Amino acid sequence: MPRRRDPARTRRKLLAAGYREFYRHGFQGGSLKRIVESAGITKGALFHHFAGKKELGYAVLEEFLYPAVKSWWVEPLAASDDPVPVMQSIFGRFRKLLDQEKAEEGYLFNGCPICNYAAEMAPLDDGFRERLDRLYTAWRRAISTALKRGQDAGRVRADIRPADEAAFLVAAFAGTAATGKVTRKAASFHGALRAIDRHLEGLRA
Repeated sequence: MPRRRDPARTRRKLLAAGYREFYRHGFQGGSLKRIVESAGITKGALFHHFAGKKELGYAVLEEFLYPAVKSWWVEPLAASDDPVPVMQSIFGRFRKLLDQEKAEEGYLFNGCPICNYAAEMAPLDDGFRERLDRLYTAWRRAISTALKRGQDAGRVRADIRPADEAAFLVAAFAGTAATGKVTRKAASFHGALRAIDRHLEGLRA
């Protein structure tokens, strides 16, 4: 009996393969041939789900990276009125990933996937820029709202500006990942993350 088609599963495989391809090779350098081979499907199946490479790139942002930001940042911060230890824990997870994946071709040394998209495609395509703007806005808002909630609870310093801190922390993390693409040394990554941790500690009331 032939296997029943599962369009949702095929789409998930394409998104995952597209994410990996664009993360390692950039969007413009990404290959649809490698994507379909990695996903184990035909090019015809790809074009059934996406009109072309650009639409797949948009979908990776909307359906893969946005949910990742929601899972890693938005939901944990929304569940607490004490955001400093929550953010320290999030950055701690990245440190652990760095150690775990050093043997896997330096995966994290490919930089922040969101920042990569922003640097490469935001100047070239408004569709990417607008989607990236929504993603970054949600990321910064999650931090800013959590810090304001922490101030109201007396756990975060009253003299800080939550929106400014949120913008700085997102930029600091993305910048750390971007420079890691150049140094390709875990020590520089860990050093920057320790500095971010000390900064977070200084936000406590």
